[in-house]
Amino acid sequence: MLTVPPSTLTDPRPLSAIPSRSLADEVAARVREAIVTGVLGPDQHLRETDLASQFEVSRSPVRDALAQLDHEGLVRLRRHRGAIVVGLSVQDIDELHSLRVSLERLAIRLAVVRADAVGVAGLRQLADRVRAAAASEPARMVAELDVRFHDQIYRLAAHRRLYACWAMIQPQVYRFLLSRNIVNADYRAIAAAEHHELCDTIAAGDEAGAAAMIEHHLEEAYQRLLREFAGGDGEGAAARRSRPHGSPRAEPASVSTGRTAP
Repeated sequence: MLTVPPSTLTDPRPLSAIPSRSLADEVAARVREAIVTGVLGPDQHLRETDLASQFEVSRSPVRDALAQLDHEGLVRLRRHRGAIVVGLSVQDIDELHSLRVSLERLAIRLAVVRADAVGVAGLRQLADRVRAAAASEPARMVAELDVRFHDQIYRLAAHRRLYACWAMIQPQVYRFLLSRNIVNADYRAIAAAEHHELCDTIAAGDEAGAAAMIEHHLEEAYQRLLREFAGGDGEGAAARRSRPHGSPRAEPASVSTGRTAP
């Protein structure tokens, strides 16, 4: 039977009955956390009956939760057979990076125009927390704060539909940060410094500069992730740009989180 240890959750709780406020959302949140932290590995089968039994709910909210996770790209639904945890590939990284750059350039331009002093101060506080965590906290904490920092930029943009697009890919961004030891010493130092630089640029009202800086910031993270995947048979956007026109493309590699499925 499938087991999702409560100790892996952001808000650890015994696996007791879930409050009725939003059963599907709560199930989705717990399963999502287990996927992005690697507790549930690629290709693992998630059965509705197992999850319903574990969380002491009916199959209906579990079905709705899996549909939501399928929409987020974390699982793939299988008709009448539950779902499969989706693995990561270099193609996934390419697609996520190109989409995220487009979204975040718009978000930071809007944040420059719309953020007030209170909003910028809140962003600086998150940058301070990233810097403090980068010095000693585990990778998971650093990744969570990194995502929260960028989430705040989208909130400062005050654009509901843009934020909805970001919310859809946010779990995948968090998952990538935790994969392949991306949150290493090099990443920690760069993130701590560049987040404060982004705050300064927003506060200065430099719309073009902020857009250029966020693109550089995301590109560095993207290239770092590609280097970690270099041993696979996948090919990133940078490699495609250098590949002669018409030459064959290698198939993307499925990437394991390196964790043993429970």
